[in-house]
Amino acid sequence: MQSIFTTEARASGSMELPPPASTRTHSTPSSSIGDFLGNARESRHDRRLSVSSFDGDAPPSYQDVEALPLPSYSERGHKEPVTLAMYLFKFGFLFPPFWILGACILMSDLQTPEAPSFDEPEHLAWLPDKTQAERDAIVQEMRRVELKWARRCLAASIIICTLLLAGGLLIWAVLQQ
Repeated sequence: MQSIFTTEARASGSMELPPPASTRTHSTPSSSIGDFLGNARESRHDRRLSVSSFDGDAPPSYQDVEALPLPSYSERGHKEPVTLAMYLFKFGFLFPPFWILGACILMSDLQTPEAPSFDEPEHLAWLPDKTQAERDAIVQEMRRVELKWARRCLAASIIICTLLLAGGLLIWAVLQQ
């Protein structure tokens, strides 16, 4: 069959176009299932929204942004200060002797930095822009967090030592039989 068309096209010098594709001209009845599945004729994306098409209030204009109140934030996102004991606890999972070092912080007396003296340059002082009461509050918070993580290091080192001791006793008991 193909050879017949090619010989006719060669003989006439031009090629005939194929017949047009058949399309539906009648519309399908609308149903709730068809509308839900997207069988509707008009898409909801075909129409443009305008300010008058909003049911309620329109969004605020950019000119009124300064008049809007700022959002209120809660203290849930309060992050505690990063301390050495925190790092020792976290890295203790890779190298357990870090837990022993973190537990040693419980025995140390963390001292507050000295207040800046008058002969000391301002850039060398610890938190020079804070008052002494603010510095004491910061040190107390850091000490509280440091002790919390040091207690965790102590608990982790006790647990790992207990597990090692139990494993050693179990191996010794099996070898004695």
